[in-house]
Amino acid sequence: MARTPDASASTDSEPAASWQRALDGDADALEGRLAADSRLPGPRANLELAHRVADLAHTTPAERRADALRVLRRWLSDDPGAGPDLSEAHREYLAAVAALCTGAILAAGPDPDATALLDAATADPRWRVRELAATGLQRVLAADWDRGLAAARAWLPVGPLPARAAVAAVAEPPLLRDPRHAVDAASVVARAVDVLLAVPASARRDPDVRVLRKALGYAVSVVAAADPDAGIPLLERLAASTDGDARWIARENLTKARLAPLSDRLTVARDALSRP
Repeated sequence: MARTPDASASTDSEPAASWQRALDGDADALEGRLAADSRLPGPRANLELAHRVADLAHTTPAERRADALRVLRRWLSDDPGAGPDLSEAHREYLAAVAALCTGAILAAGPDPDATALLDAATADPRWRVRELAATGLQRVLAADWDRGLAAARAWLPVGPLPARAAVAAVAEPPLLRDPRHAVDAASVVARAVDVLLAVPASARRDPDVRVLRKALGYAVSVVAAADPDAGIPLLERLAASTDGDARWIARENLTKARLAPLSDRLTVARDALSRP
């Protein structure tokens, strides 16, 4: 979910002090706290804590960005040296927090090193890392839509996992209240559909491809609700397709409650799906 950085986080003395020590080369206290309060292993990681640390990253002075990225790069590397006594689940949490923090740094201003780090996180084998990479880009989109949009578009041709991150980043209703943003998001999702459908049928069961397919199973309805003039024709195209995955995406999206106000405009798509 898109989130506006909380300036008060920088005045929360204990996390702020731990972040400062990490920038100075001693990340032990911060890593220990993140591990202890991560709620992992478990069904739901502590996203509130992750966002608090990201708020601190966002306020990092420009002259300390390199130090911040050094810490985040180490966490993302899954190097056992990052929290050597931590479990695999806790190192995954550190990496996910790092992805979110990288987005927070980018939200404060362009940085090629941070961009490269966030790009890499979109294809990380750990799903929590990929999820918070997409959430990190939402921070950029909230701060500077055009710059965030350029990053999302750059992810689309890279592979199914970065394309999924692009979809997850832009398909966020609070970001789409501006009509121009809704149009742009619809174009990203439509391009991601093309990326999926260009995958040969023999490779469609690849796990990474399935991750992209699953994201499109909700994202099309998000952009259709925000911009019906772009989203509904996309739904109709998917529903009328002879491609099984295209029809699955249409079917999944047509069940979403967010499309209820558009019910009278969905007849063509529903009729197309009703045909064999």
